[in-house]
Amino acid sequence: MGASMQRIQVGRILVLATLFLSLLVSQNFADEPGTRVAVTAWPRKVVITAGGICTRIDGPKLWTLSGIDFEGEAMATEDSAYGSVLTIRGVGHLGTAHFLDVPGKPGQVEKEQVSRLQLFVDDKPVTELTPAMTLGGKSFRMERRSKIRTMNLETSIAIHDDVLTETVHFRATAPMDLQNSYPWMYAFTPKATAYLFTDKTGVQQRGRFLPEGKVVSHVFRNANWMAVFDPTSGKGAVCCLLKHPPMAEGSLLLVDAPGSYRKVAAYTLVDKIVPADFDGTYKSAVGFFKATEGDWEEHAIRRAAEIKALTTER
Repeated sequence: MGASMQRIQVGRILVLATLFLSLLVSQNFADEPGTRVAVTAWPRKVVITAGGICTRIDGPKLWTLSGIDFEGEAMATEDSAYGSVLTIRGVGHLGTAHFLDVPGKPGQVEKEQVSRLQLFVDDKPVTELTPAMTLGGKSFRMERRSKIRTMNLETSIAIHDDVLTETVHFRATAPMDLQNSYPWMYAFTPKATAYLFTDKTGVQQRGRFLPEGKVVSHVFRNANWMAVFDPTSGKGAVCCLLKHPPMAEGSLLLVDAPGSYRKVAAYTLVDKIVPADFDGTYKSAVGFFKATEGDWEEHAIRRAAEIKALTTER
């Protein structure tokens, strides 16, 4: 082989190597300038305390919430899924902590692809990441960018003034046939015994959770907030639906799983072929209160008004 041919082959090898390294970098690093931290270096668990709220960011659940405590009491269980999930027709659930087996490839799963993760404490970026982290301050914020097939998501979770807000921006790049979508969800404590749903006219429905038995679910259409109460701790939680796209229904789904959780989720895009130009935002806010079994509904109503006032001012 001549020297010129050897140089050509070496050149081809170098080009291929460069392309391979470029692809490797693009797959393993965040896509924003200033956030070029390898995905494999992102923390597996972050414990955050901001005011009276303590929560966790869970790496195996694709860097989403994992439980919520208020003043030392577990208000939402760590042993469940939070975040955003799409139910794709003929495929199944795909999103936070919801993975799909890849047909014909045993052991391989399809996941939501997370490309950006930024953490802020008191509005200052957290620049040093370790596998297990504990953060504390007056406020906290997480910015996260991801993709579920052809749906791009930008998620922001913030804690301020003892209120946790979650904003999820959906942007489709191609049509997607959905059975439904859960833009956000909160798995409240199984110790909660009572619930309350309201719409713009007032109380829509009140009820008692099942002490035992099979999982049951209810859809509350046009509900704008709900509350749960745990008489054991004397604490309750309020979850407000603050925003949803005008063209998408804004309902709340309650899943009562005795012994596991009392979950509420935004329930939307039901039996919809989401168009390629879909661009919409969903926003929730969660806060807490102290009460007794005799007056908890009054406290929940008052707390819902406070939460809406706080989140409107920001």
